[in-house]
Amino acid sequence: MAEKILIVSPITLIPYHSGNRKRIRTVCSELMKMGYELDFFYTGFDDEIDHAHDEFFNGCVLNHLIGNEKISVVDSPLLRISEVKNGIKIKWQKVIRGIFDNFDSARYNKSLAEYRNIRKHRLLKSEVKGVEYKAVIVNYSVFSFYFNLFGLQTKKILDTHDCLTNRFRLFLKNGKIPIEWYSLRYQDEKKAVSLSDIVWAITAEEQIHYEMMIDNSSVDVLNLRHLVPFRHIPSAGPKKRVLLIGSDNRLNVDGLQWFTHEVWPFVCSKHPDAELMVAGSICNLKNEFNKDAGITFYGRYENEDEIYSKADICINPMQDGTGLKIKTLEALAHGKWVVSTFEGGAGLKDMIGKGLYCSDDPKEWIESLDKAFSEKNDVDQRIVNTQKAIEQIYSDNLEIIEKSLK
Repeated sequence: MAEKILIVSPITLIPYHSGNRKRIRTVCSELMKMGYELDFFYTGFDDEIDHAHDEFFNGCVLNHLIGNEKISVVDSPLLRISEVKNGIKIKWQKVIRGIFDNFDSARYNKSLAEYRNIRKHRLLKSEVKGVEYKAVIVNYSVFSFYFNLFGLQTKKILDTHDCLTNRFRLFLKNGKIPIEWYSLRYQDEKKAVSLSDIVWAITAEEQIHYEMMIDNSSVDVLNLRHLVPFRHIPSAGPKKRVLLIGSDNRLNVDGLQWFTHEVWPFVCSKHPDAELMVAGSICNLKNEFNKDAGITFYGRYENEDEIYSKADICINPMQDGTGLKIKTLEALAHGKWVVSTFEGGAGLKDMIGKGLYCSDDPKEWIESLDKAFSEKNDVDQRIVNTQKAIEQIYSDNLEIIEKSLK
């Protein structure tokens, strides 16, 4: 009988265009290739999730519905008391942040208690009762409290996705109001990751961050990037078409606005036939962009073949962010020339010069796109170099997963 692994996730995996969904989905796919049987528990609150999850997990999708009924102390005293105590903890910890940190931390960071839904916790406890798991993989450190449901015989793996310590500052430093986003005090993130046996950090820099944070030598911090095999999809589109793929994350929108103001007008003045195509859910916010900027908003797409066949040049103009930029890595894995800011290439320093060009200077962006438009003789060699580097990343990631489950 196959060994079982439980996947705990606050996001659904289908549709899977966003980077974090793809990361979880590809990890799950590799685990199933290794022969493991997976159960999936969704910690979110959608009434239903796409039935394609049942097909992907071979029907092993646990019940996630807790109902919306109000429960009184009389109906279920222990549950109601636990919820009241958790609510008090949330308010008290906000006061603590205000006293010992500052107003911004009190307002924009959250306590771990705010992510702890007592009914969800109780539901998962009942769903896994009597089931033996080789490992449980929890996505995002704010949900590491689910590890408490499992004993020493179950390996507890935390996929952090991003460093969450004071993430709200990414917005404040640019004079913007922080979005609703996971953001924790250093002390709270440390408490969360310390509940695991294995921590997956998405970049080498974040691996160092967690190694310094955790003073428990029994917790092993490993750098797991993103699993994407190399598969070159040549473009059938115009030579001078530039492609940006992104979600409607505020940071993606800000990056595209920077590009359309600081780079694209000057590229178009030199190359009037140049095209900019934008794809993904970022197109939901197309009204925020200049209608005369010469942008084609493609919208959502069904698969990689459909969208990556549109262009040979991809961009990632993100100005701020955390973690590895999965869209940049995926574009490289499809044989594309990628022009990016250093933030858009975070976690991928080893790909610079192997299909990836990074700069924060608009003038250098213009020069790089000009070079990409006229690229001729070295195309094949660039693709060969990119393929070797991507295959090495893929191989390294598989070893990390296998090591985590020993």
